[in-house]
Amino acid sequence: MKKQICILFQLMLVAVGIMAQSTPYFPDEMVVSSTSLNLRESPDKNAKKIISIPQGGVVQVIETWNNGEYVQADTTDPESPYAPWFKVRYDGKTGWVFGAYITGTIGIYFEYDQLFENLNLPPVYWYGVYARDSFADELRKVTVKPVESYNEFFGTNITTLKTNQTESSKFLIASVTPLPAGYCGSLGSLDMDGYYMSKSLGPGNQMSIYPGNDLNDTLVKPAYGLAAVGCAALEGTYVTVKDYKLFLFDYSTEPPAQQDLTKWVKPENDAINPSIDILWFGDLDRDDKPDMILRDCPYEVGCRASLFLSSKAKKGEFLRKACEHFWPGD
Repeated sequence: MKKQICILFQLMLVAVGIMAQSTPYFPDEMVVSSTSLNLRESPDKNAKKIISIPQGGVVQVIETWNNGEYVQADTTDPESPYAPWFKVRYDGKTGWVFGAYITGTIGIYFEYDQLFENLNLPPVYWYGVYARDSFADELRKVTVKPVESYNEFFGTNITTLKTNQTESSKFLIASVTPLPAGYCGSLGSLDMDGYYMSKSLGPGNQMSIYPGNDLNDTLVKPAYGLAAVGCAALEGTYVTVKDYKLFLFDYSTEPPAQQDLTKWVKPENDAINPSIDILWFGDLDRDDKPDMILRDCPYEVGCRASLFLSSKAKKGEFLRKACEHFWPGD
């Protein structure tokens, strides 16, 4: 595989961690991005070394130190990076690693994302989701490159993300492992208003998501239902939403089984009203079960897009959050 351009995954995690320290999100699996990484007995750069994990080694995240607090690995060096300490499991051993040198095994991006710098990451596979025709989306393997373009917000040229395709993608996926290219859903996205549907998951809204069927595919596949509940009230001149909950239902069981997704869309504090939209649904991992992307704004300073995959689900779940993309300032 040709060497791909690597994006500063950690910087986005730093931004979210600093601005929303109370509710940090980290993937269940992460991969070593440095040449090697020491697994230590405690969250301290001077703690006893257990083993050295090679670049590309995948670790299972158990917990974070101090609720994911961002600290410097070396407080005597002003140039030392900030990151959380992670308790992880690797090759049957458990210990602590510094988060500046690991990243998620899968990431979601959008074209014209800003690139901050290159990192010494393992090679990743890049894919874009495009409208194949009037009825279906497809996943294409792509390459990405840095492009200089003027940005009105910064008032100068910035380096952004661009693919080698002539069309603009709906979104991009960067994965440490390959994904199956081809059909990935039946246009489950974005302009739902044109189909007399709403993409909002505000209190009282309900909708279905499904993997879709390609041409000549008659297999009956599961459909999941999303249902949002809560209480909206007028306080002075402002509408406030209390007791918001977001549920996922599996219609194939009787009665339908359910999963509570609220923890993944919970605002940073009670002063922020939940604002959740569905951006896309389909079948990215090609397991004939629906995947989805939700957009919410849980912080005072930004919004995010979260990718949920059926292949990442644990026992008792149908979908599990795999990664997120953060937009500061939205």
